[in-house]
Amino acid sequence: MKTFKELIDDLIEITVGQREKKTTGELQKDRAGRRKGKAQKKAYMKKYRTKHNKPGDIAKRKRMAAQGKTETGKQKTVRGGAGAAERAKELKQKLTKR
Repeated sequence: MKTFKELIDDLIEITVGQREKKTTGELQKDRAGRRKGKAQKKAYMKKYRTKHNKPGDIAKRKRMAAQGKTETGKQKTVRGGAGAAERAKELKQKLTKR
């Protein structure tokens, strides 16, 4: 019959075990798989990335600037602090002149 210490030692050997080292071939295969995944992701995301120098984007940028908005269509704001009201007034006047 085993003592408690021997039983614990056996359990530790079973649970911990020894780390298996990968061969260089397996490592290269894993790296190639990761590279392939990155390339696929890059190709997939190409569809969704936009360039901001297309004629339509340039036209939209000009149209939004005339309305006093940013090129994405958000309202232009003036930074706070001293003279913020004055800057806001100037921006409003500049837009109404157009």
